[in-house]
Amino acid sequence: MTGYGVSSRSRRVRFQASALAAVAAFGLSLLADAALAQSGSGGPSPELIAAAKAEGTLTYYHTTAIDPTAVWTAEFTKKYGIKTQNVRGPSYPLFERWLTEERVGQHMADVVQITDTVLIESAHKEGLVADYIPPSGSGIRPDMKKEGVWYTLFVNAMGIAWNSTKVTPEEEKLIREGGWNVLTDPRWKGRIATGTPASGGSSYSYVYMFLGGKRDQFGPDFVAKMAALKPQVYESKSPMYDRLAAGEHAIVDQASQSDMGGLYQKGAPIRWVFPKPTPANLTVQAISAKAPHPNAARLFQEWATSAEGQAAWFKVSGVASARPDTVDPRKAAKADWYREAWYADPEDLYINYLNDPGYTDPEKPIIGEWNQIFGR
Repeated sequence: MTGYGVSSRSRRVRFQASALAAVAAFGLSLLADAALAQSGSGGPSPELIAAAKAEGTLTYYHTTAIDPTAVWTAEFTKKYGIKTQNVRGPSYPLFERWLTEERVGQHMADVVQITDTVLIESAHKEGLVADYIPPSGSGIRPDMKKEGVWYTLFVNAMGIAWNSTKVTPEEEKLIREGGWNVLTDPRWKGRIATGTPASGGSSYSYVYMFLGGKRDQFGPDFVAKMAALKPQVYESKSPMYDRLAAGEHAIVDQASQSDMGGLYQKGAPIRWVFPKPTPANLTVQAISAKAPHPNAARLFQEWATSAEGQAAWFKVSGVASARPDTVDPRKAAKADWYREAWYADPEDLYINYLNDPGYTDPEKPIIGEWNQIFGR
């Protein structure tokens, strides 16, 4: 598993190998695309599977946490024998890295995962995203895909999380019942952390609810009260969650159920709640137009959007599938956090920001306003 930092030497080696693989695979890619187009909804064609196996590897740029993503992609490797090199980073910095590489002709990534559909669509207009319709994509909810461009892997609700060893019973009751205003309580000064909206789509979507779509309900005054508590600000949410689990913070916002579920399963004293309304974010995936391993990329997109690929996430996190036919079996069985008295599903998801002009504004003025409030 590779983190965000990859040495320049290894990147050069990967680039050279990838370039050769891309040339060798180009003809196979056209053949596989044609064959797969004829396979309807029955899954990937034998031709595509064979071409992908011949390439043998896949480079995956992703924003999800390192450990659960490694477990998830291992399921793909187990099924098809295709290794994945996972490169993780905060959504926006990783996306900018990919854009830069593509624009200078260093085609490193095969598949890109991000939490901002606006950026994916802008890259598609620039010709950097491949047009490809995986047969299994027909099972993704219509409002959770841009056909042939990006497909949602899962839906992530975001709330408030706390370390149960770092709060009193009274404080825990307050967090569970106090709504979003809990985040402005002076008792958290020096004990709270948050993430910058400049880190990625999920953080931006979260902050957008307060300063954008639900500005009349919350707005700058709410954000200013939280900023007055001097929370530690993270450039990426994953280390913030880790530090919460380690007891360095009592409480954090932007608590993604997928990440909280993973920490819970590891035995961390993590609890979380979803105040109303609950911002939710789509984690989406697209294929790089100049993917060094185009067949492996297409096969991975097919697997990731299938019921099998979506259900594989349930083994590592508490996400909601983008497919109506795929449901977390733990919920019906009252297993893991579903059996806990403190846990409750989100009841009022806020997701219609996707069509807000303010959200789709490429200038993202909300980031500047948030930075000004937080003095950054």
